[in-house]
Amino acid sequence: MTKEEILKDLKTDTFGQTIFCFDTIDSTNLYSKTLSKTKAPHGTLIIAEEQTAGRGRMQRNWVSLKGKNLLFSIILYPDFIIEKTALLPFAGSLAVCDAIETVTGLSSTCKWPNDVLVNKKKVCGMLLESTTENASIEKIILGIGVNVNQEEFPEDLKYKASSLKNESGIEINRITLLQKILEELELRYEQLAHFPSSQLMNDWKMKALLFGKKITVLEHEFSYTATAIDVADDGRLIIQTDDGTKRSILAGDVSLAYT
Repeated sequence: MTKEEILKDLKTDTFGQTIFCFDTIDSTNLYSKTLSKTKAPHGTLIIAEEQTAGRGRMQRNWVSLKGKNLLFSIILYPDFIIEKTALLPFAGSLAVCDAIETVTGLSSTCKWPNDVLVNKKKVCGMLLESTTENASIEKIILGIGVNVNQEEFPEDLKYKASSLKNESGIEINRITLLQKILEELELRYEQLAHFPSSQLMNDWKMKALLFGKKITVLEHEFSYTATAIDVADDGRLIIQTDDGTKRSILAGDVSLAYT
């Protein structure tokens, strides 16, 4: 996968117009943190065929076969209020859903806060990180991993994870999918920047499966069951515990499992 292949027919103003391509790297997110704004302006794409230290949320490893999937990060310099930055994973998951459906015809759904599922199996995950300068956010890095053409998964993941090839039965053009993700991500970013947060969150809720379902909330060192009720416009999940208490929780504080 080369810069020239990615840029050909890419229909974006900024997203993916500056590209760093790697055959193998420890982590596209880690590399993104080393780049200055001069070298890597807003919308810069860092992409690799293989990551040796890929990570997901909660410091989980991200396992991916070389040359089969999409492993990339987007560098962002948000020009909107800081509260909206927490919604970038929601924008990202919607963009990936839109791209998957356009390119493959597969129906996809969102799991809070930022996993994308096809046939209830995970095909995409995201990791939002930031760098700070003088106690304020300098830049946002959105790392995205999409299982595209990988056919085999570790034993502990094969019933939870899948790929677009496994679910569709056909080989997917990774460049076409990447271009569409970048285009949809730019649109979702602009939606977040210029319109009320409720617009993006309403779109996300239309793609979510968890409302009204029992979930297990893993919070710090203990867990409890609850019912997912809604997601607020600030990205907090609203739940009702078994004793009837309503709570709102942040994505960064917990992990969810369906019961």
